[in-house]
Amino acid sequence: MNTLLKRQLLRGLLLAACLPGVAMAASIQALNYSSREVDYIAVENPGNTNSGGGGDSIRPYGQGGSICCFSVPEKWHADLKVVVVYQLSPDPTFHRETVSVPQYPDGKSGDIWLIVYEDGSVGAVVSLYGPSRPEWPGKIKGYPVPTKEYRDERRKEKIKREKAVLHSMENALDGDVSDLTPVELMRLKGAIEYSKKLINILEENDK
Repeated sequence: MNTLLKRQLLRGLLLAACLPGVAMAASIQALNYSSREVDYIAVENPGNTNSGGGGDSIRPYGQGGSICCFSVPEKWHADLKVVVVYQLSPDPTFHRETVSVPQYPDGKSGDIWLIVYEDGSVGAVVSLYGPSRPEWPGKIKGYPVPTKEYRDERRKEKIKREKAVLHSMENALDGDVSDLTPVELMRLKGAIEYSKKLINILEENDK
């Protein structure tokens, strides 16, 4: 366990011991339902920047890892709020958004989940259950799934990259190959054929 993780764990445990009604130092999870890269996301208690935990980065339509720790009350109360600290690529600005935490499902505390939505807004829930469970209290049910538009865009980008690679290899083959061994020449030709097939498959899927 590295020094930073130890400090976060100790901070969470000390806070849990000092605050009334706190049952646990919860793990921090994060979900990205947007097409933007999340460069940083963490959580704090309102008015206390030293109470933070997290700091994950998440791919578009992805899920972060489990990070320790952040203290959550054993019992939900109506004014329960946290501050979500986040940075969305390519904007270097760090944002701090105070959000309300909805009721715990079945009245049970659990991990704290930090959420980024497609419109750039953020949220947080405390749940013993993951997004695929019917008890999940988040406003979007299920784990993030890339949209068709996002998948199509990524496919077009991949086709463009593959065509650039193919063009470079074909230029190499059309040039002076006298310094290549027979095995290297065979591998180059094989790579060209593979690249052509891959581009054809990607273009077929793009129709």
